Amino acid sequence: NNAKIFFERESKLIDNKNKRTKDVNKELGKLLNLPNLSRIELFDNAHLFGTFTVSGMVVFINGEPCKNAYRKYKSTKDVNDDYHVMKEVIYRRYYHALVDQENLTDLILVDGGLTQINATKEVLESLALNDKIKLCGLKKDNHHRTSALIDGDTLEEIPIEKNSDLFNFLTFMQDEVHRFTITYHRQIRSK
Repeated sequence: NNAKIFFERESKLIDNKNKRTKDVNKELGKLLNLPNLSRIELFDNAHLFGTFTVSGMVVFINGEPCKNAYRKYKSTKDVNDDYHVMKEVIYRRYYHALVDQENLTDLILVDGGLTQINATKEVLESLALNDKIKLCGLKKDNHHRTSALIDGDTLEEIPIEKNSDLFNFLTFMQDEVHRFTITYHRQIRSK
């Protein structure tokens, strides 16, 4: 009886989590006018005073992390320049995606403000992908927490309620890309 009760409770929790994840993904798609939002790729950079410069990309498919699609990028030059590092990483990722004829992402989220959005936008335009992939940035507040989305097309802030499931979902994604990138940065540094 105890096992049955435990199983039913756990099944219900998993079902609720899956429903909430799918609902939040749909809500984000509706907010950004992407009715078929499936794949989201997030990018973040890390460096130590301009040295050991790395970037990370994490992938979410239908609201769930797809860890086997995560990618690490070591910058070809060590600089304290988010703009050029982001340009390099975005170019490497989507140039190879075009050459290998991979399915493209629906949404790119950059963990940063206008600098990273502009760098990404420039590369997407040079690869003629700016009308195929939606771009947004995750804006942080003074406490380094997610506070809003920035639309890559209009550069307008899209406010998100702090206690909403969507806010928690975006924060989770931002934390995941940051964790992945920092872990890689530490590995490179320790070597």
